Amino acid sequence: MYVIAGVVVPTATVFGLWAWRVRARAAGPDVRTVADGDNAELARSVAAVQERLTELTGQLETMSRDWEERDRRLTGRLNALLELTERPRRLDLSAGDRPGERPGERRSTRP
Repeated sequence: MYVIAGVVVPTATVFGLWAWRVRARAAGPDVRTVADGDNAELARSVAAVQERLTELTGQLETMSRDWEERDRRLTGRLNALLELTERPRRLDLSAGDRPGERPGERRSTRP
């Protein structure tokens, strides 16, 4: 049994590798045999991709700066609105109102 496996497995492996090589040859040319014209086309494609990548990176940086500026403006607006809501509250507290009371509602100090 082990003798048969010892002969069949290497034979099948060699046959499989040979069949794989034959199939690969029939499928198309080997990458190592690419013509110079194909190399020039490949170089142009790589250059075009690099140019597009540079363009997109610039657009992304511009958008990022715009978003940061928008966030600063919105933060300023929110701070201004918060200040508007805090100012009357501070005025109410300085007039003697206690927190939790409605404006103008006063507790009677008389017994």
